[in-house]
Amino acid sequence: MAVALGALLAVAAPASAQGPVARDVILGGHLYPKPYGNTYVYGHVRVPATEPAADVAGQTVALWASAFPFTAWTQVATLTTDFGGYFSYHTTLAQNMTYRAIWQTAPPVTSKDKLVKVPLKLSLRASHKRVKRKGVVTFTGAGRPAHPGARIDLQQIDKHGRFKTVDSTVASPASEFRVRIRVRRGSVYRVLFPGDGQFGVAASRPVRVRTHR
Repeated sequence: MAVALGALLAVAAPASAQGPVARDVILGGHLYPKPYGNTYVYGHVRVPATEPAADVAGQTVALWASAFPFTAWTQVATLTTDFGGYFSYHTTLAQNMTYRAIWQTAPPVTSKDKLVKVPLKLSLRASHKRVKRKGVVTFTGAGRPAHPGARIDLQQIDKHGRFKTVDSTVASPASEFRVRIRVRRGSVYRVLFPGDGQFGVAASRPVRVRTHR
């Protein structure tokens, strides 16, 4: 949390040297690698240089959240700023979420919306790790949390080390997928979810398939 607030301060510093033209709220947020969905949302209320700097301390901020399709909003927290005007909120997300902070001053001041993306978790297995050239391999896996109908791209690494899509499918009602291809040469494969309104872009761990005569 200290790192997040420090990053926010670094971004705001140039403008804060002279202060904003009017009262405003800067809002940020990001995921932590583990556990899945662990999220911090953080912000900073600011006043013009013509107002006492102490005016940002002990202020009430209402934090609102909206899930896809981002049309309905729910207040999720009432926060109080510290002596520097900073506030933070910790939660666990299961899908993409947009946040909005409203400083309860007179008149109220609303931040820009902040979208926090949660990547879909993808598993991948190959039916064979070694096959004859032009042999058939079936790749199977699942997306979690469940996301039926999600587009899944099977990708193969090329000679330049870049992944290229070789086939696509959609996740089943159980959020599982299956792709069957003919392998002409050994390579490394992965599946990619390109992202949508509910989840962010995600890729599985790579799987190597070798070929022999």
